Amino acid sequence: MNNIYEEGLKLLKNKESFVLASIIKSTGSTPRSEGTKMIVRKDRSIIGTVGGGIMESRCMDISVDAIKDKKTFVYEFHLDSKDAHKSEMVCGGNGELLINYIDAEDENNIKVFEKAVDVVENNKKGWIVTIIFNQEDKKQVVFVDDKGNITGEFGGDDTIKFKLQNGIGTLGIHSDVIDTERYIVEKVHSSGKAFVFGAGHVSKEVATILNLIEFDTIVIDDREDFANKDRFPDSKVVVLDKMDEIPDMGIDDDSYILIITRGHLYDYNVLEWALKTNAYYIGMIGSKTKIKMTYDKIRQAGFTDEDIKRVHAPIGIDLAAKTPAEIAVSIAGELINERAGKEKNLK
Repeated sequence: MNNIYEEGLKLLKNKESFVLASIIKSTGSTPRSEGTKMIVRKDRSIIGTVGGGIMESRCMDISVDAIKDKKTFVYEFHLDSKDAHKSEMVCGGNGELLINYIDAEDENNIKVFEKAVDVVENNKKGWIVTIIFNQEDKKQVVFVDDKGNITGEFGGDDTIKFKLQNGIGTLGIHSDVIDTERYIVEKVHSSGKAFVFGAGHVSKEVATILNLIEFDTIVIDDREDFANKDRFPDSKVVVLDKMDEIPDMGIDDDSYILIITRGHLYDYNVLEWALKTNAYYIGMIGSKTKIKMTYDKIRQAGFTDEDIKRVHAPIGIDLAAKTPAEIAVSIAGELINERAGKEKNLK
């Protein structure tokens, strides 16, 4: 799955300007959470979604106008029960959309999007900061990495600059207003990175579904005959020399580790490695007997019951699943629930 920044970079390199629309604030039961993004092109076509329905239609309309006028602004939306009914949705709520005009003629935008693509593809950390100068009717976009380095021209307040360079890692989606300047800080991340250990039949179906629901999937195995782009065309594939020699893969709190290997020994090796990371989610396939054997061995290695509580095993929601595709649906269902819970807690 191409991430939203990769799609934006392609447009910029083709000299096409667009709007990057982002939900930066939401209250009530809105269709998508803060941080959700969508690209709107001048022909009203879109990449991604901010939830569909009447809100998305409004977003598309004002974004097309923003492209014509070359304007960036914050749009307040209000979804009442009538709006929800018209949209055939059950959602209602309020919030703010950042309508961010991205000018293809501005070389700075290419640099910012290149940095964002690199962050998502290589499991790094970074933030895009949009500065709206209300009185001067202009804006700036910069990229800040996890070391405080700023890419792009920053012409804002020195206090904010210091904060970005020294404490940005503590911020989620954040908005500050100083005098007539508004600063919108957005963390650059995927919709979740799924590290699928094992490239067998179940993993093949899992990767297919997770790509459809906007997870970035990385498939890891030590068998090149199984772990290859022919079998996983939309995933990043990593072939290890040995399954007990797993390198640093940039695991963070946007990471979901799925242990779907071909045997008990490999499950143990991956689980031992996974429990040393700060992954948001760890899931492991297997029968109750196989899981108990793995847990016993993990305890012998010095891990505690609290460590083991992090593991979802057997992986997946409770379905009468038997085929690889059915098992994949069960696993995807659990990841949907886990991701939704994470997004809700970030509000």
